[in-house]
Amino acid sequence: MSKLIIITGFLATLKTTISLRLSKDLGIPCFNKDSIKEILGENIGFTNREENFKLSFATFQLMKFMVMKNMDLNIDTIIESNFKPSEMKELENACHHQNIQILTVFLFGDVDVLYQRYIDRQPNRHPVHTSTGLISYEIFEQSMNQYQKEDGIGQVVSFDTTEFNEDIYHEILQRVEDFSKGYA
Repeated sequence: MSKLIIITGFLATLKTTISLRLSKDLGIPCFNKDSIKEILGENIGFTNREENFKLSFATFQLMKFMVMKNMDLNIDTIIESNFKPSEMKELENACHHQNIQILTVFLFGDVDVLYQRYIDRQPNRHPVHTSTGLISYEIFEQSMNQYQKEDGIGQVVSFDTTEFNEDIYHEILQRVEDFSKGYA
């Protein structure tokens, strides 16, 4: 039976870093929304926020398509993004029809630490991710309300990545590995 591992949570919780490392350590393919959106942005382009939203929508639809193709082939898959509740519901509905097991790994942390990570990464971000400009601390903090552990699907586990270290990574790795092998 196919298994889907969803890495999601607040902004700047190291979702991409963790998902790529899990992919490598477990030999499971991983699709990161930001990477796909960058490719689409470079090839299709965008000139305003509305077009950027369309790229985001297309990116999610493409991710869902690739996941379902992997599930058809019984290939466990990791996907990563700060999925909206509506996207989680759409994934849940698609997976339900194929009896796919799902683990949601929800990452969270202290707003002050996460906001500083957000600020620190901005100079190196791809233009497709900077169409809103630098968001204020207040908007950043409010954005946390958009993504809640309760919106996770399947089995849901959460990890605080405020002070991320090898011990926390290995806890996440063990949880995902147990799920992938059918132990949890």
